[in-house]
Amino acid sequence: MVIKCPECGHQVSDRARVCPSCGIDIAGKVTRCPDCGEYIFKDEHDCPNCHCPINVSAEVPVPVPVPQASQTDVVPVNREEPEAASVEEKPKNGHKGLWSALIVAFVLALILVFLGIYYYQKTQIQNEQRAYENAMMSREPAVLQNFLDMYIDASVAHRDSIKVHLEALKKIDRDWDNARISESKKTLQLFIERNPDNIHVREAQLLIDSLDFITAKIGNSLESFKKYMEEHEQGYYYDEAKMEYDKMEEEIRLARLKAQQDSIEAERLKAEADPAAPAN
Repeated sequence: MVIKCPECGHQVSDRARVCPSCGIDIAGKVTRCPDCGEYIFKDEHDCPNCHCPINVSAEVPVPVPVPQASQTDVVPVNREEPEAASVEEKPKNGHKGLWSALIVAFVLALILVFLGIYYYQKTQIQNEQRAYENAMMSREPAVLQNFLDMYIDASVAHRDSIKVHLEALKKIDRDWDNARISESKKTLQLFIERNPDNIHVREAQLLIDSLDFITAKIGNSLESFKKYMEEHEQGYYYDEAKMEYDKMEEEIRLARLKAQQDSIEAERLKAEADPAAPAN
């Protein structure tokens, strides 16, 4: 399939190894935005055209360990037992405060982790819902297939709806291929009647226009060109058909005029040859 290079915008095949214009890698490196349908690089964080998130990754905060300040307990040497007992109680209070700080830090870290997971899942659900709605409104099979490839964990209802819609679009594409290859005006008109909003309708109309002009040229008569102009007032070949029609009409007019002149001349010569003959 011919796509637009995400780097330089030139036309390039999606199977080409590199873009012939800018030299950037193409094969296996591009995908289609589920939101706007533009081709972008797979490693893009979001679509440069519509800014739809493409590769959303959870940024889960990592708990930062609380540094433990080294504490040197200096116990004064004192032979008096009451004062020694009071000094020994200080380390116990210090360890208790340290454990409290660690517990608080751990709880806060857990809260941040759960909040990160919650917002990540919420963002994923919102992105999936938006991509689903855009895909269902799209008439491009590639957009629907991209949704199925990107949202493997989407709900069964969403994936089934996308698959049904995708199969319907593929059938329309098959019908279009058959109509285009057939080069039959009747088949092309039937395709337009069944798919009035399809992107190939304009192309089908142009093909019908071309077929009718070819028929007019084969007929090569005032009637055939007149019929084309009546059916295709905005046709691509209208001006050419009008020129042929006018040319042919002028030739007929001149032929009739010459025939009249020849008839008059013949009558004149006849009258000169036989003056006694009655004039018509």
